[in-house]
Amino acid sequence: MTGKNISCLFEDLGSTGVAVGVFKEGEVILKETFGLANEEQKIPVKTCSIFHIGSVSKQFTAMCIALLEEKSLDVSRRITDFFPDLGSHAAEIRILDLIHMTNGLPDLYKVSQYILGLRESDYLTSTEAYNLLRNLRWLEFEPGKRWAYGNSGYILLGRLVEKVTGSTLNEFAAREIFSPLGMTNTFFREDNTRLIKNVVDGYCEYEYLHSKSFRLPSCEPGRLSKALDLMECTGAGQLWSTIDDLLIWERAFHKKMIGEDPEKLSEKIISPAKLNNGNRCDYGYGLFLTKRKGKTVVMHEGGSLGFNAAIYRIPSESLSVVVLANRNDFLHRMLVKLGIEIYEAIADWVLGEDSACLDSKDEGTKPEELSEDWLEEMKEGDKWFADRKSAQICRLFVEEGFLKLDMNGERVHVLLPLRGLRFEEMDREFEGEIFRENGEKGLLLTNHSGAVWFRPFEKRLSKCDLQEYCGRYYCRDIDTGYDLYATERGLLFSNTNAHHDAMNFEYRPAVKDLFFTYAPPYLSCYFGVEFLRDRDQDVEAFVFRDYDNDGREFLKFAKIH
Repeated sequence: MTGKNISCLFEDLGSTGVAVGVFKEGEVILKETFGLANEEQKIPVKTCSIFHIGSVSKQFTAMCIALLEEKSLDVSRRITDFFPDLGSHAAEIRILDLIHMTNGLPDLYKVSQYILGLRESDYLTSTEAYNLLRNLRWLEFEPGKRWAYGNSGYILLGRLVEKVTGSTLNEFAAREIFSPLGMTNTFFREDNTRLIKNVVDGYCEYEYLHSKSFRLPSCEPGRLSKALDLMECTGAGQLWSTIDDLLIWERAFHKKMIGEDPEKLSEKIISPAKLNNGNRCDYGYGLFLTKRKGKTVVMHEGGSLGFNAAIYRIPSESLSVVVLANRNDFLHRMLVKLGIEIYEAIADWVLGEDSACLDSKDEGTKPEELSEDWLEEMKEGDKWFADRKSAQICRLFVEEGFLKLDMNGERVHVLLPLRGLRFEEMDREFEGEIFRENGEKGLLLTNHSGAVWFRPFEKRLSKCDLQEYCGRYYCRDIDTGYDLYATERGLLFSNTNAHHDAMNFEYRPAVKDLFFTYAPPYLSCYFGVEFLRDRDQDVEAFVFRDYDNDGREFLKFAKIH
């Protein structure tokens, strides 16, 4: 395989800065760079250019823990042995649960961005992150009961390294991993003022940082914003490295060069965990464990403000693909373009295998045109529905003559219209119908898990109607407040800390006391707020809602005036 062949995969990316490397059977067989490390100065990406690798950092944090296990650390110990002030709710969480993401802790980044209103570029230290985590005193599930991706556990693992060794995560990793391997340009960034030679600047689409409520992105080509990442919170992210160094890391992985007992350690980090019920959990030491084309795959992606990264390994082929980019939407754009992940496409090319791209997919069932009943029902336009219990919102609409259902702003389903006002999802995921109950027209969706009744949106509320929701609200647990003002269409939320404005959007009424907003590309799904009433039916508080039950409802914002 040649660099010329690889280059065709990266066409039409403009100035996006990319570094790609391939390690195969003991050798680096490809190392290529494309685009710019700095847009303003037109500095090209080099193999020594330093990228932020986002959540790919987790495997390095987990490796530090594995090395400490070789010394004496018992990962079956409870984390409250090391963090006694974390709270009684965390008493049954083991270090192993942090490693394998079976801990149930709320995701710190979701709370900081989507409730506190911190932008991704905001300053957040490890200590600030820990103090916030201490105040989130709930679990999404019993430790060990199931798996859920999150960052909180790896932030704690980073602090655990410091607790056990007396060294910072970066100091320990440099001493035990980076220096011995010769990874001279790799580090956990614990100081955002650090001078970094050959650092790559991150970029994102302008409208990602300037999203507006209920307004689709203009898709103005080439308009970028500088991604100023000020985070100093390590463990879950903030590892910075080069394609040169990461290919050294891949050599160490395949040749088993790390630890006092490299064979045993190498097996441990790619071994699945077990849940309480004995079921397999396919997440190792900061690594996803999957299969593709019958082969075991060990991999992880990373996404952060202005950066994407991925390390993709097929151990049986002694193959690694490393991809770094300075756009936070790079991997998504490549997936749309190729129909498969860019690292999968490169791996297929190396192995001489066909890629299962979109253009080779079976077309399957084709949607049908609307019946007379459906044409009559939909003649007045889109139909909006909401379920207050689950905070799910959906939109029934017609596009290019076909009936479709947008669920929560995240996925659009093509529907097969049936007799009357019934339908079936094209891939048989669910069925539904519009019918009346107690004189109210609604939408009933049914799948293998049961049925959900969605009520139609209420009519638009007047400014007078909206006044009962207006005022100042405050959450003591996270020391955050919002002022709410009536607009022509809903409520404007304004954080009382002017710097924390990431969630300052207009929220529009859905059903009684449930409001929602939509601000793509920053908020790419419908995001809900529910108002709570006292015994006299006066509005007394609100909670942020999310249909995936992540527990954010525990943070109540009380109305103070």
